[in-house]
Amino acid sequence: MIFPRVLGVIGTAVGVGLALAGCNNVSGGSATTAPPTVVSAPTSDSGQPATTATAKSGVNAKSGSSGGSGNSGGSNSGSSGGGKSTSSSSPPSASVTLSVKKQPLCPRHGTPDAPFSTPGQDVTITWKVTGATKAAISVDQPSLYGAYGSDYPASGELTLPFSCTNSPGKTTHTYTVWPAGNKNVFKTITVSATNNPST
Repeated sequence: MIFPRVLGVIGTAVGVGLALAGCNNVSGGSATTAPPTVVSAPTSDSGQPATTATAKSGVNAKSGSSGGSGNSGGSNSGSSGGGKSTSSSSPPSASVTLSVKKQPLCPRHGTPDAPFSTPGQDVTITWKVTGATKAAISVDQPSLYGAYGSDYPASGELTLPFSCTNSPGKTTHTYTVWPAGNKNVFKTITVSATNNPST
């Protein structure tokens, strides 16, 4: 019984020894590994490491292109979707209508052959203007705007004395009407009556 135990102890000792010898060989082999390779950066002419610049398109696009398109897009959408266009109605065109409502008569003076006399008759004119709220009138001065007044109603009539001369023939008077404030639009009429000179 003693002999087998002795053999076991000897075998164990031999195994331990072999194991230790193998460890020494492994550590010795690891010392022969190749040194690491060092890569140096390229150098410039001055001897300093050269640097390389990288353009970032994201920054450029964001600050330049994208920003610009954002602004233009905003303005475009503002223009197309902006305020509503409204058309204002044009002011009414100015016009004048003028006529004689009652014709004048020159007075008739009595004579030995015709002793009866008759008074004269005034003239009545009527008018209507558009393009203004008032009318201007002139009597016997067609080139002088509103010589007889410029505050008459836009539509109305006016009775005026019709003075006649004491000479054979006819007496003539002119009447002009404008839309108040508009000297370029007017109408003039001429009214005549036969004189009745006294003998």
